[in-house]
Amino acid sequence: LKGILSITFKALDPAQQHMFLDVASVLQGQLKELALAVWGAWHGEDACSLFEGMERRNLLATGSEGWLQMHDVLVALGRRMLLDGDELPQQLRGSRLWVQDGELKGYHRVSIT
Repeated sequence: LKGILSITFKALDPAQQHMFLDVASVLQGQLKELALAVWGAWHGEDACSLFEGMERRNLLATGSEGWLQMHDVLVALGRRMLLDGDELPQQLRGSRLWVQDGELKGYHRVSIT
């Protein structure tokens, strides 16, 4: 299953890969409008269509009240990818936060060049 999901992740646009990791790490359960405002600042006008493409692939969903949702397996995959880091392109590596068991967790990868 991890292999199939990894292939799907790699087939995403680089901006969608960022968006996927954002939801897996911190934006799950947040309002879609908040996420789109943040992504709009980073990805411009394309943020909405990039998001819709991920919804069509069933990688994310919007609940009836506008909350972002992601299946637990996809959340685990995204967080595992962040922790392992080796299979991520360099531009996707970095710091992220997430909430786990009601507690804010952090992940920070430091690279020395």
